Amino acid sequence: MPVRNLLFVSLLIATLLIFPYTFGQFLKVGLLLGEPYAYWISNKLSGIEYDIWRVIGVELNMNVEFYVLPFSVLDVAVVPKLGLDVIAGGIHMTDERKKVFKFTQPYINSGLAIVLRKDIKWDGDIEKITFGVKKGATGERIVQDWVKSGKKIKYLTFVSNEEIVTNLLIKKIDGAFFDYINALYLSKKYDFQIHKDLIYSINIGAVVINSSLEKKLNDAISKLGSNGTIKRILVSYIGAF
Repeated sequence: MPVRNLLFVSLLIATLLIFPYTFGQFLKVGLLLGEPYAYWISNKLSGIEYDIWRVIGVELNMNVEFYVLPFSVLDVAVVPKLGLDVIAGGIHMTDERKKVFKFTQPYINSGLAIVLRKDIKWDGDIEKITFGVKKGATGERIVQDWVKSGKKIKYLTFVSNEEIVTNLLIKKIDGAFFDYINALYLSKKYDFQIHKDLIYSINIGAVVINSSLEKKLNDAISKLGSNGTIKRILVSYIGAF
């Protein structure tokens, strides 16, 4: 889709929510939809990142405007044209992304986990279970690498995490790859289990578009991390970890 059309569609579907305090300056935050970071409950926005950026706004004495956007806008050609200050939503700070985007300091540590149905007893042998992977995501690349290495891997490809969860619930697949924080959320919500070994660990931060705010944002994140506010928000969604 051309950038102009993508921007139009993004703004058309974007929902503007202003944190209800009257401050002097606005902080424009783009939220990428996906549980548990940012999602809808009826007509109300919720999620870990939503709560974190609300308290960052309070800390900075700024009104927060939330723009809900699809993950596809996280593109180096699109991001500068959005007119936002930051983009957040469980964004993994990969080496590849850090080459093209400026990030805040990390405020969540996550990774990639394997989520399994509760009834599955698995010893870690990747040839013994059927995986669900999201098209174009890291999990798909991992299983393809396993196949190239000669492993006999059984997997099905889906277009969304919601489809993967559904197929775990109906027992069409045995396991799937999820962001670790998401995996903890799903294990609490659906009684899934998480394999003890992560595929990898990684930090989560927000993409900074307005570089003039970078220091203020990092100072606020440092304070909210050190006083336990961010940890309390995480625990409210995923339980103790």
